[in-house]
Amino acid sequence: MKRKSRLGLLALAFLSAWATGAGMEKAHADEDPSAAALGVKVETLSRSDRSWNGDLLPKLNDVQAEVTVLRITVPAGITLPRHFHPVINAGVLLQGRLRVESDDGASQSLQPGQAIIEMVNKVHRGISLGPEPAVVVVVYMAPKGSPITVPAASAPNRNPHKAADEKAADEIVTLRPLTTSSSKQSLKQFVGISGANSGARGLSMNRVVIPPGGQAAAHSHVGSESAIFLLAGRVKTFYGPCLERSVINQTGDFIFIPAGVIHMPVNLSANEEAIAIVARNDANEQEQVELHTPQGKAGSAAGAPACAAPGRRQAS
Repeated sequence: MKRKSRLGLLALAFLSAWATGAGMEKAHADEDPSAAALGVKVETLSRSDRSWNGDLLPKLNDVQAEVTVLRITVPAGITLPRHFHPVINAGVLLQGRLRVESDDGASQSLQPGQAIIEMVNKVHRGISLGPEPAVVVVVYMAPKGSPITVPAASAPNRNPHKAADEKAADEIVTLRPLTTSSSKQSLKQFVGISGANSGARGLSMNRVVIPPGGQAAAHSHVGSESAIFLLAGRVKTFYGPCLERSVINQTGDFIFIPAGVIHMPVNLSANEEAIAIVARNDANEQEQVELHTPQGKAGSAAGAPACAAPGRRQAS
C-alpha cells in the first residue's frame, strides 16, 4: 500500500505538470532568494486551480483551491533556511538522503522513494545528508493565492525558540486556520485560539462545523463554560443527564452552556452545514472533554442515571 501511495503522488506531480502544458523540460524556476544563495534549485512543475480535464478544483474554506507541484534540489551538505508551511503538503524523495527537523526537536530521515506528509504551521528545516544532492517532488494544496512556504522570521508573532507558555504577555497573535481536525466529540473544527498555538492561558476559540444531518457525541466540558455564536444553520441541542431536555437555535443566536452539562447538538438540516464559533474558558479545552454513553449501553459509567435516552436522538 505504501508503494502504491508513493507512485500515486508521483503520478499526480507529473500529470499536473502536463495538464498545464508544461513538461519537465519547460519547468520554470521559482527561487527563494535565501535558498537560491545556498545553491538550492526550486522548479515549479505545475500550478493550477483546475484538474487535468479543465474542471475547477473544489473550494477550501470557500476559497478556490490551487495545487502547486515543485521539484526541489538541495546540494549535499546544505541546510535549508528555517521555514514553515501554512498549507497541507506532501512530498516524495527521488534522490539523495534528507532529514527534516522541527524546532520542537522532532525529526524524520528519508531515503529515495520514501514519502513525507509535512507539518502545517510548524517551523522546521531540511538537511541534505549527501553524498549526492537531495531531490524531492512536493505537492501543495492551498487556497488560491495563499503562500505555501514562509520564512521562520515571518511566523505569526511566534518565537520558535520560546515555548507557548513563555510568550510575552504583550504579544498580539494572529492565526488563520486552513485545515480541520476532528474533536473528541466527533465534530470537525478549525482550531482558532488555544494554548498550543497562541500562548493563551485561560481561553480557547474554535470554528465548529456539523455536517448536514450530523450530530456530536454526547459529552460535557469538565470545569469549562461554553459560549457559542451560531453563524449558520439550525441546531437542536439535547441536554441533561439523560439528554431529556432540548433547545433549538438558529443563525444569529448566542448560546451559553454551563460547565459539566451533558449535551449533544444535532444539525436539523439534511442539506446544509451548521457552523458555529465556540469559546471556552480553557486554553486546552479538548483535555477536559468527557464523553457520555447512556446507561445500559457499552461504555456507560458506573453509577450513571438510568436513562431511556438512546445513543442517537432524532431531530424531531
